Amino acid sequence: MAIRKIRHIIPGAVVAVLIGWAAFYVAGFHKTMDPLVLGIVSGMIVKFFIGKRYFLDKGFVFIARLFIPIGIIIYGVNLKFHQLNVIPITTWLQIIIGVIIIFGLNYLLCSKLSVSTKTGLLISTGTAICGASAIAFATPAVEAESEHTGTSLLVITVWGLVGVVSYPLLQKYIGMSVDNYALLCATTLPQTGLVKTAAAQYGNDCMQTAMTIKMARTCMIIVLIYLLPWLEGLQKSGRTRTKHHNLWFLLGFILVGLAFSFIPQLRPYAKDVKPFAAILWTMAMTGLGLTVDLRTIANKIAKPLLLGLLLWLAVVTNFFIGYYGMGY
Repeated sequence: MAIRKIRHIIPGAVVAVLIGWAAFYVAGFHKTMDPLVLGIVSGMIVKFFIGKRYFLDKGFVFIARLFIPIGIIIYGVNLKFHQLNVIPITTWLQIIIGVIIIFGLNYLLCSKLSVSTKTGLLISTGTAICGASAIAFATPAVEAESEHTGTSLLVITVWGLVGVVSYPLLQKYIGMSVDNYALLCATTLPQTGLVKTAAAQYGNDCMQTAMTIKMARTCMIIVLIYLLPWLEGLQKSGRTRTKHHNLWFLLGFILVGLAFSFIPQLRPYAKDVKPFAAILWTMAMTGLGLTVDLRTIANKIAKPLLLGLLLWLAVVTNFFIGYYGMGY
């Protein structure tokens, strides 16, 4: 019986791994290309052309369920707890207030725009924290389906790319200082690659400052993941929910982060370990994409795109109020 089950899994698993590996390889050609997004989009495109293939579906699902938690644990190498003390309190306030604004606005807008609760929470998480990586974290936390994940990844990527193009023009127009520009990139752009691309246009120091602040945003995922089931229950029924899904992998994520932060002998190996998390997540997202009907997402994406735009504009507005209005 076990051998028969494995035989049913292997064909789809092999397809998902091969397409995911190719997506990861292609994403390496430019830092603006997020491998997770490329993976799920590649999966959806292949699915569009091959149609429904029942003998492959079990393998697609298996790869997603296996590699997401393992990828999350390994991703802990990106945490730098030992550097959190260099983040000014005003920056922490900016990050925390931005998260509150995003989820508060999502709570108000989701039903009005007829966006599903899970899709709204994933878009909010990606916008508030660290883009595709945060959505990969949040997917099992809210038990999202592949359609929710695919839609949210596309939404945050679209508005993130708009930010990369528009931020340098904005900086020149208003004469923003390099430090403030780094802060704008780090606190309002989703994916790490997009933050690097936008900030690097004003030098390596600007990029390093932005990436340090972005790391602080990434650490916020630890708190947020435990709040997501509560937020989902509140948004669905107006009542809080105490049930938490199986988030054992989050403990592994934290332990890996602590180990690479406070054991100096491990730090040199972090750069060698990081790609493994990206590869596994890319394959997992590819597996999800291979279960998604691209036409369904295309027909439903308009309102999630509007929600994503409003959330992004809200966090950008929060930045300008904080640093040019109230003077944090």
